[in-house]
Amino acid sequence: MIEQHKEAGLYSMSISSLDQDDMAAENGPRYQRIQRVLEERLAAGQYPVGSLMPTEIELASEFATSRFTVREALRHLTERGYIKRKQGLGTRVVATDPKAEYVQSFESLQELFHVAVETWFAFHETTRVTLDGELAERVGGRQGEEWFRVTGVRWTHPGGRAVCHIQSFIPPRFADVVDKLEDHDGPFFSLLERYDQGPIDEVVQEIRAVPMPPEISRTLGLQKGSWALQLLRRYITAGGVMIASFNWHPADQLTYTMRIERHRGG
Repeated sequence: MIEQHKEAGLYSMSISSLDQDDMAAENGPRYQRIQRVLEERLAAGQYPVGSLMPTEIELASEFATSRFTVREALRHLTERGYIKRKQGLGTRVVATDPKAEYVQSFESLQELFHVAVETWFAFHETTRVTLDGELAERVGGRQGEEWFRVTGVRWTHPGGRAVCHIQSFIPPRFADVVDKLEDHDGPFFSLLERYDQGPIDEVVQEIRAVPMPPEISRTLGLQKGSWALQLLRRYITAGGVMIASFNWHPADQLTYTMRIERHRGG
């Protein structure tokens, strides 16, 4: 279930009924693997700008998969600005270089998992913080509680480009687990979930445009006074909020895509 509403400039998304098998594929969903191959071909000039790409049927035959899987790969290429698709006219190449912006598009917990796997997180520090009223409300805790705050920067790859600064708030029931996070390869939620009272039931996301704090601007190499798109995700299990992560993205470098479909009743 995906919900979207607007209230005082705040957008929220809820992803419910998550399947644990979503995270089983080691190399990512098949459509992502096809997407990467097609991106490599585009970068190499195999499909020049202005040319038509192979049809869905041709690609499905080449990769031994369904047209639905191919269509999903092409959808992501469209969102990244490589191609344009038009009914009856095919898929035309409009660029061979990805956008300068960082693009996110999520429809499942699996896709959140693979973003963490396909990028690189530089761990900074873990500290204890006492929640004040506003922070407690945002992370889903209680005022006066002492939580753990884990900070770091996510990069496209080691030596690459900084994507966002991350502040993750973790409740005290994980006191024996927090020290394991620095050496954990993958998203924090995948480790914490093993020690909680049950699987993740829901991820609630909020997106806000806010001024970038000066100390975060410095870690991302931005000028003072820069603006951020702040993505807050709360991962919820039967035990309550398992982790709440603030992702601070440079506002002019993030494109966030959401697809909402109409449910047609019988």
